Amino acid sequence: MNIYVSVDMEGIAGVVLREQLSKGEALYNEARHLLTAEVNAVVEALVEQGAKKIIIKDAHGSGFNFIPELLHPGAVYCMGATPVARRFPGLDSGFDGAILLGYHAMAGTGQAVRDHTMSSLSYRNIELNGKPVGEITLDALLFGLHNVPVLLVTGDDATCREAKQCLGEVTTYATKEALNRHAALIKSPKLVREELKQSIGTALSQRPQCKPLKLEGPYELMVDLMTTDLADSRKVDGTHSIRLDGCRILYKDQDLLSLLSRGL
Repeated sequence: MNIYVSVDMEGIAGVVLREQLSKGEALYNEARHLLTAEVNAVVEALVEQGAKKIIIKDAHGSGFNFIPELLHPGAVYCMGATPVARRFPGLDSGFDGAILLGYHAMAGTGQAVRDHTMSSLSYRNIELNGKPVGEITLDALLFGLHNVPVLLVTGDDATCREAKQCLGEVTTYATKEALNRHAALIKSPKLVREELKQSIGTALSQRPQCKPLKLEGPYELMVDLMTTDLADSRKVDGTHSIRLDGCRILYKDQDLLSLLSRGL
């Protein structure tokens, strides 16, 4: 059994503040320890469940948030920033499933910790074929290009609801109950790490029910940027990329990976 794990930081147990999420902030190093410990708990559980190949992708910000010397030896880790076209290095159709660990709700979600899509500094909203999408859907579609289903999604309760809405048959685990963008009722990280092992067992046992997320083309991606200068910096041709107004740009393509690479 081969499992690919994509890891964000906002949904990790104990993380609720902006100051925990970026290098140089006062609480960042503590959050890195929380992140690394949660990743290790997942690897340990997957090894116990018989996984032979495990790739863990650091998908938060710079892509360099794990503490390397503390990582569990049972997996290989992708660290460092990668473009959308190679968001999940090493991914192929030989993987049996994927886990989205520590994710967050899409931009504009009420009562959700650090809601955003791709970048809280760049995008107000992203729509794919006319429907708002967040990172759960976008990443699940990237896994779906290789026929790999998402088996488990973790994060706050808003994240879990979004995962159910877009993926249907998927196991979810809430690490916290969001009160607003920077507040939550949190569980002890130690308890979360123990309960995650149970959730992984459940997710793997229900793997036959999970289907890869697919979306038929042609595709249209609308990005609503935070400011007009961000939109000004993007080249548009009037046909395959269209400036809708001051902040919105519409991209069209027959190929999903090409579309996301151009638009995000």
